[in-house]
Amino acid sequence: MRLTTGFALWVVAAVAATAVGLVAVSAIGTDIFGAGQDPLSQSEVDDLLASRPSSPPAATTSSTPPPPEEKTTKTEGGTVIARCEGALVRIMSASPAQGFRVDPDDDEVDDHPSVKFQSGEREIEVRLRCVDGTPSAEIRYDD
Repeated sequence: MRLTTGFALWVVAAVAATAVGLVAVSAIGTDIFGAGQDPLSQSEVDDLLASRPSSPPAATTSSTPPPPEEKTTKTEGGTVIARCEGALVRIMSASPAQGFRVDPDDDEVDDHPSVKFQSGEREIEVRLRCVDGTPSAEIRYDD
């Protein structure tokens, strides 16, 4: 008798679990309130696409010019980043390579800004000028 009762309870539990699983699977795709969204037909998709603007809105043009282009010059002695502001070169940064240092500016007057990297007796000079709005570098080695 115990075996029959146990088997009957197992069958009832299996049927109940199956029913709960079927209800859960049927509920997938429906919202909390029970109504699910039906897929759109091809004509509904075409209508929705036709009602959208065909091209993205035009970007507004800005009256501010783009920032000047920076140019990076790499040498054995280090790296110089510069940009042209009008006809003048502005050195943005100078980073010496390992074993080199940036030599402080001399008091001599020069028509183009320059950066000197020095290591012992070795000197590498990067002279800059603007050519068509872009920094142009001339590299001089003094061993």
